[in-house]
Amino acid sequence: MSSEDPRWRLLDLASPKLLAHFADRGVERIEYVGTFPEFDHFAVWLCTRTDAQRAALGTPDPAIDEVRQVLRQTGFTPAQLAGLGTTAQSQETVDRDHEGSWFYAMR
Repeated sequence: MSSEDPRWRLLDLASPKLLAHFADRGVERIEYVGTFPEFDHFAVWLCTRTDAQRAALGTPDPAIDEVRQVLRQTGFTPAQLAGLGTTAQSQETVDRDHEGSWFYAMR
């Protein structure tokens, strides 16, 4: 068995569920920022094609209750979600402000 934190596996399982849940709102990509097991806090990035789609998801912590619900259905416990945050970002912004690099955008 791998020494990898099991939450990464749960996030891998959650990605297609999150994409399906938010597809009608333009979410085309899911990214995660976290440093398990060092910190319990992590973020789910809801990635859209356009700035308008991103803005429609809202701020701060866009759709956090819905994201939390999907993650709970995937196997996360409420305690594991205590440090959850969400971010919405668009490919338009990444292209314009971060040289097209999601890596740069997420730093």
